[in-house]
Amino acid sequence: MKNTAKTIRTIILMGALWGICEASIGYGLHFFPYGFSGMFMFPIGMYFMYNAYKQSDSKSAVLWVGLIAASIKFIDLLLPTRSPMSVINPATSIILESLVVFVFAKVYNNKKVVASSYLMGFSWILLFTLTQALIFRPATGLYTLPIFQIILFLGLNAIVSGSLIVIYLKNEELFAWKQNSRKLSFAIPAFTMLLALSMEYVNSLIF
Repeated sequence: MKNTAKTIRTIILMGALWGICEASIGYGLHFFPYGFSGMFMFPIGMYFMYNAYKQSDSKSAVLWVGLIAASIKFIDLLLPTRSPMSVINPATSIILESLVVFVFAKVYNNKKVVASSYLMGFSWILLFTLTQALIFRPATGLYTLPIFQIILFLGLNAIVSGSLIVIYLKNEELFAWKQNSRKLSFAIPAFTMLLALSMEYVNSLIF
């Protein structure tokens, strides 16, 4: 039971921290051209998902962290000025990112750091672009660009995201999460979740 409680606390905390980053850094990056924010937000999300896995020794923790971070986005549906697609789009991206990291956690070994990192950076943006094109078809999206620009952007995303992930995995001990999850009370994850929801709601009103 103790291990289950520890895992739940860790998952909530990591998901909420990712949500805080999405509600702060993520909104700041949206001032750049469309699509560039994911190059940096995916490695950030990967950090929290991977640390949840390492802390809990549960690969499924990766998916739960992604679901929590995605669910924080859905508070924007309470805003009458927000269209459902403007909420579904980033939430879908987060869920796809968690699926890619989940597969990575299943097959990763320390001998293939570089290849795995760049493959992750390419895979999530490819899945996201295909999901936009085949399912949701938002008014603006990578799939609306000319094919040459799509290929160029996929490659650029793989390089930027992959390079940041390589730096992290090559220095995993340096960037390891220091919080002892065994001593973590439920109050801290609960407060962090409340903060993430509040930041997402307020920043949605502003931006």
